[in-house]
Amino acid sequence: MVGSPEVFYQNELNDADLYKRISNRIMHTFRRSERNEKIAMKLMELSSIETRHAGFWAEIIKRRGGTPPPFRRRNPVYYKYVGFLQKIFGISFLVRYLERGEEEAIREYSEYLERESKEQWEREQLSKILDDEREHEDTFIKMSEELKGSADKVKDAIYGMSDGLIEVLASVAGLTGVFIDHMYIAIGGIVFGISGLISMTIGSYLSERAKGQIEVNASYSAGRAAGNTATYYSIGAVIPIIPFLFLQRYDALITSLILVMIADGIVTSVISIQSDGKLRRDLARSLGLVMLGFLGTFAVGMIAHHFIGYIG
Repeated sequence: MVGSPEVFYQNELNDADLYKRISNRIMHTFRRSERNEKIAMKLMELSSIETRHAGFWAEIIKRRGGTPPPFRRRNPVYYKYVGFLQKIFGISFLVRYLERGEEEAIREYSEYLERESKEQWEREQLSKILDDEREHEDTFIKMSEELKGSADKVKDAIYGMSDGLIEVLASVAGLTGVFIDHMYIAIGGIVFGISGLISMTIGSYLSERAKGQIEVNASYSAGRAAGNTATYYSIGAVIPIIPFLFLQRYDALITSLILVMIADGIVTSVISIQSDGKLRRDLARSLGLVMLGFLGTFAVGMIAHHFIGYIG
């Protein structure tokens, strides 16, 4: 179904608003750099162009006897959440998302031009807008290349943290069914976390080193990949262990589950936005799997308790 000028008008205003807000966040972050400032300036430039495109659609609406509708910000809660994630992970994880938005605009405008545009003036202006959108897409592709090192770092961070969260939560859930003393559970989680940390770090190093041997101009070294993975796996592993240092085992277990689900929700959101997923679906699936793993390992611990009793 081909979109209407009213829909396109709102889309352009929203894109202009989004680019402007992302640019402002970049300029006010503590991680400012010359490269990021250039990206912020480019986004402001794109914002002004999208505003001009909205003016074209407003003119189309007026020529057809209508009135441009008031600006309605789409999905305000979602975009505030995206802004929160940008503060944590930087601009690199958003670039692919912005690129997809331009791809969608090109597809929709091409269909509109083919099926709906009748007047010569309208066709000429829309052709220019399509050229702008293709340039915007190219801009985000170039940004992706420039930010490849940062994107690789974010990738390692989210996967390292995700593994640490889920693996250690599963271990403490199982140990809760066997140990009485919450400190024993914490120690068991630490031991399991350290073994997972060593395994993940070595795996990341070998994987990135193999990639570097294939890609001559690889900008992300194996050492950096291993260090980044180790750092974020450690963060993920610590989260489910902390409650057991202060709370009794079942209180600690529930607290641990809640903390892991919050952290996993953030990690899953970044993955979903980068991969063009459906955020609600991806969150439901990921959190469901966390709960399934939690219940499964807790059940194993309770079965072990049935045969050997409590320890400690």
